[in-house]
Amino acid sequence: MKNFLILVTLFFLISFHSIAQNDSVKQNEWKFSGHVLMRSEMDGKDFDNKTFPLSYTLMRTRVNAEKNLFDDISFFIQFQDSRVWGQTANPTKNLANIDLHQGYIDIKNIFNIPLSVRVGRFEIEYGSGRILGPNPWNYVARAWDGYRIRYDRKKFYVDAFSLAHTALTDPTRYPFSSKIDTSFNIYGLWSTINLGEEHKVELLGLYENNNKKTDTTHKDAELLTTGLNYEFKSGNINIELETAYQTGHSLFGGTKNKEASSYLGCLRIQYKLSAITASLNVETVSGTKPTEKEKTNTFWRPWGTNHQFNGYMDYFSGDLTKSTNNLGLNNLHLKCKYVPKDSPLSIDLAVWHFITNQKSATGKSTLGEELNLVGRYNLHENIFIELGGGLFFAGEVMKEIYNPSLIEKDISFWTYVRLDVRL
Repeated sequence: MKNFLILVTLFFLISFHSIAQNDSVKQNEWKFSGHVLMRSEMDGKDFDNKTFPLSYTLMRTRVNAEKNLFDDISFFIQFQDSRVWGQTANPTKNLANIDLHQGYIDIKNIFNIPLSVRVGRFEIEYGSGRILGPNPWNYVARAWDGYRIRYDRKKFYVDAFSLAHTALTDPTRYPFSSKIDTSFNIYGLWSTINLGEEHKVELLGLYENNNKKTDTTHKDAELLTTGLNYEFKSGNINIELETAYQTGHSLFGGTKNKEASSYLGCLRIQYKLSAITASLNVETVSGTKPTEKEKTNTFWRPWGTNHQFNGYMDYFSGDLTKSTNNLGLNNLHLKCKYVPKDSPLSIDLAVWHFITNQKSATGKSTLGEELNLVGRYNLHENIFIELGGGLFFAGEVMKEIYNPSLIEKDISFWTYVRLDVRL
């Protein structure tokens, strides 16, 4: 009913704009663009050099089209094919996986005020993307079906959004009599406030509502995440602080619906000097003690962009209930990027130290250290080739997570070469 009313409202808004602007339709042509990503990887991340490393090539192809329908109404569509080379196992077969990655309508200046609406399927990212982002490193990437309403002034803007995760039912097979609501939706508020040229504050409120009742009693999720970010920029110095807190309850780890109380905190201090940009980064994500059975203190963040924050080898996914055995994650890392003036080459070096937020059942906390090196060469302003990789030196907890029966483990490795073309 809620979605139906929103769609009816949008229909009247579009109709109103169409009538009001009938004599001022923009004559812009269609704009077409595209993106091709190919990335070949060699994956030896199993900590066992006696096994053969995995080797595969990922490919993502996108074709975009956009057009201004009226002065304040625009349309965007993006088709995507995502695949691993050789998936079809037969050169005469196809995956039949052309997908509408994004397709939405933007309506701006509603009622002649800086109010806009985006409706359809779209990527969404706020702040650093640590909690809510498209995760573009993944060869599919994340997009949502939903609505976003924005009020935008010069010094600040406020977004209210509704994102659909799982639909209630298949409308082509309507159940008689109708069943209870099992839909999963995410609702949120985001605001960015610029306090002069040097200071910026960001506020987040995110509510996950999953009506499915796996345990027949509680909803699978009624989880509220609130966040406060602060950024300071002055000259060559950039300081960012990101904080968040979670409360409510959810089906964490897929085993038991638990009450939640968890936190996240991140600090980045960056300094730019000529061709070198260096940053010191500290992050803490709360975890749950092994002796705790009724509650969870593990911060839940499956909707964020994690590749750039927790090591390029992606051991620690958004679901820390699995990748850290529910113990949470603390990391300290140093990044250094070298970009010579007027040179097509850039080099990115990152060193990470990971520990769990809570000690394991054996009293250990060290996950290990990771070293990453990435080189990029710009063949054209829209084309680059990138070569990178990493080494991971496993700590005691990492050994317990991956294979407790092995006393010693080898250094793991991973490398890739990437071609990125934007049309």
